Amino acid sequence: MESSTKEQALVEVRRALYERLSCFSFTEEMLKSRSIFQLVCLLQLLVGHRNWIGQFSHTAWTLDQIFGYDVTHEEPTAEPEKPAVVN
Repeated sequence: MESSTKEQALVEVRRALYERLSCFSFTEEMLKSRSIFQLVCLLQLLVGHRNWIGQFSHTAWTLDQIFGYDVTHEEPTAEPEKPAVVN
């Protein structure tokens, strides 16, 4: 998979997880610093297996195979804070 295509797919996966978790009063702001694996864990904890979410182990394994273990388990990097300007 081409890197730009893979990045776009990763964004779409993250967006889908945000959408599903928004049903539980989570905001994107609350979730954006979490890894995809953490989002899947949270979703599984809240929903369990109710036919609209895959089984946890299969879902986690598939995401690892598509995007790589490091990508699915690392927390997104926050933009570095700019130093304050002191006059």
